[in-house]
Amino acid sequence: MNRKGFTLIELLATISIMAIILLLVVPSITALVNNNEDKAYEYYGNSLIEASEIYVLREGEDITSLGTLNFTGCVDITYQDLIDSDLIKPFDDSNINCTNAKVRYTKNRNKESYSINLTCVDKRTNKTVYNVKDIASTTCKVTAY
Repeated sequence: MNRKGFTLIELLATISIMAIILLLVVPSITALVNNNEDKAYEYYGNSLIEASEIYVLREGEDITSLGTLNFTGCVDITYQDLIDSDLIKPFDDSNINCTNAKVRYTKNRNKESYSINLTCVDKRTNKTVYNVKDIASTTCKVTAY
């Protein structure tokens, strides 16, 4: 008698092998997806810094209340400043809120630097999904020289 098909043991062995493969592959895929999400936030943070550089160049003497380019200290550039200046677009995930971002422009006589605070929160769960705090909690002051 010629039976075509699989025995129960062959089916169980095949299903067991597939389950083992899934157990090995799923964590790798999950880690890859999470890493890619973090990259999106990092790229967005970099775009905020680049937009801030353009903002500083565009505003020029109006960047501070002093009305001069000859100053030392720091200036905070808010997320809303960059949006209003049409230099960035809002983060393109409707479930993620990154609107409390801030870039600090620090200028000394010989050196300029930019640092960022970027916290992105999931609107549905109200949990932080990404957080970078490069800015000290001190307030900004500028002085003319």
